[in-house]
Amino acid sequence: MAGMFDRVKLGDLELKNRFIAAPVKTAYGNPNGEVNEKHLKFYERVAKGGVSLIITEPTAVLKSGREHPKQLCIDEDRCVDELKKITDVIHKNGSLACLNITHAGRAANPKASGQPPLAPSPVMCPATKQTPQELTKDQIEEIIKAFGEAARRAKEAGFDAIELQAGMGYIIAQFLKERTNKRSDEYGQDKTLFARRVFEEVFSKANGLPVMVRISGNEFVEGGITPEDNKPILDLAKEFGAVAIHVGLGNACDTPPWYYSATFTPVEKQIETFKAIKGLTDLPVIVDGRMADKDKIEQALSEGWADLIGLGKSLACDQFFVKKLQEGKEDEIYYCGGCLQGCLLKVKAGVGLGCIVNPFLYRDEFTKADKSLKFVVVGGGPAGMAASIYAAMKGHSVVLFEKKKLGGQFNLAVKPPFKDTMKRPLNSLIRDLDRYGVEVRYEEANYEKIKSLNPDVVVVATGANSIVPKIEGIENENVMDAFSYFENEGEIKGKRALVLGVGLIGRETMEDLLLKKGFEEVVGVDILEELPEDFTLARLRSNPKAKIITGARLERFTNDGAIISKDGKEENLGKFDLVITSIGTKPNKSLYEEIKDKFDKVEIIGDANKVADIYEATHQAYDLVAKY
Repeated sequence: MAGMFDRVKLGDLELKNRFIAAPVKTAYGNPNGEVNEKHLKFYERVAKGGVSLIITEPTAVLKSGREHPKQLCIDEDRCVDELKKITDVIHKNGSLACLNITHAGRAANPKASGQPPLAPSPVMCPATKQTPQELTKDQIEEIIKAFGEAARRAKEAGFDAIELQAGMGYIIAQFLKERTNKRSDEYGQDKTLFARRVFEEVFSKANGLPVMVRISGNEFVEGGITPEDNKPILDLAKEFGAVAIHVGLGNACDTPPWYYSATFTPVEKQIETFKAIKGLTDLPVIVDGRMADKDKIEQALSEGWADLIGLGKSLACDQFFVKKLQEGKEDEIYYCGGCLQGCLLKVKAGVGLGCIVNPFLYRDEFTKADKSLKFVVVGGGPAGMAASIYAAMKGHSVVLFEKKKLGGQFNLAVKPPFKDTMKRPLNSLIRDLDRYGVEVRYEEANYEKIKSLNPDVVVVATGANSIVPKIEGIENENVMDAFSYFENEGEIKGKRALVLGVGLIGRETMEDLLLKKGFEEVVGVDILEELPEDFTLARLRSNPKAKIITGARLERFTNDGAIISKDGKEENLGKFDLVITSIGTKPNKSLYEEIKDKFDKVEIIGDANKVADIYEATHQAYDLVAKY
């Protein structure tokens, strides 16, 4: 059986093991595509983490192909010196560097490119809601030439290889099928022509640099690319001398859940696709998408459906995954839960790549402080656990009070459908409390108990409490808040449920009622006219048993049913067997208010300070401990 730490040769490229860092958007940059310290620290840590080859975040060969405003550049000669900073830091820390070159086509972001998207045909990209302009012949020529120039610059910037993006719903893939290429000219009659011309240009300008080809094994959309539809690209890769095929899933426009390896996408379909691609080519195959699992890696290599293992967002969770695996320190690995909150959502928001349990992504881990202090932390949720661990990392002694169960509301995050993988990062935090010597006391803290420990620093992380709405007649209903619903260990039955508030927790409650509790209809009411989109909301919209009413207010409950007002009119939604309130939470500051003036250093973090999410909780903990 191929060993995961075997040395591998791809053409002239010699790899020290079978692990590849897959391209992950960082959004650390600026509109000029320049490299900064965040980029360098991130890639330094990934290189130190033990992967053999790092494929950088995607770079657009022209501005018209950019996906976000903070994307690194490769479209001008000035970009060479910028990218050389990255290749230097990767080489210095023991890995090889590969540049991903692409053009987003219809998936491009007008805010980043400064113009409407361009594509083979004006077929809307559902993910961006943008309809592109059809490419002219001159624009096609410009893009083809730009791919070649990007390859030339990659060589000059010191990269060891190039990854040509020929899939994942980007421009080469858009030319391949009728659903996105409705042209009547030669690029429509021969749908592989554009790909062939790009291959010619890239391989001729790469100056001997090894080239890998990225594809989507299956787009999982009607009329989209299937494994067999990749055969022309696989044949071109073989013909032109590509050294490997890198297989992902989905596409950026039509099937983002597959593209981002969302936890609810079936693993069986993923593996089935990888096997199909492996059967269509004799080139080495790299697979990625939820591959950060030792058993799955060994299965892939022993069964032969992969030659190399790509790791993407799992390296945002723990950049040292490979090193820890190689050193037999699996119990120290932070495993990705697939929540996408710190990676995808922070990139989309322009904040930059992050992770809910890894604030060290582009920062050094803590070293011992000059002076050891005594920390008392109250509250064992994400903020309290993270503050305890980070303080202990710095050599401080830590006592953590938790009156119920470690994890706080993190425990509830694992209960909705498709969220069981969230146990992995939760368990990683709980494990590290013991690993770093944090003393956990399972009791309620108060002033006297804290005072008896004579602390130098008190950290209050007591979380938040649900807001109970004041609605006429609600006392006559079967009502509970969303937190109580997920904490409930008893049986919940009924046919119709009403959920007030369709935010993250509200929509997860709706899905849980439908999929786990078997309710026949669940109605969600939210005062907002437009709701932030996510995968859970998309699934609810496609579920005939779910009904979402926005821009509405629940006015009262009567004997006849629940009355809402919308657009100045009232409507009776009928009677419900269960009402779940999820209209928000408010910080629990009672202990903080009691003790804030009774100790020299009293800090408040997490939801106790300001209601946010797990990402904010752990990052606040980092910022707090950094001061001490």
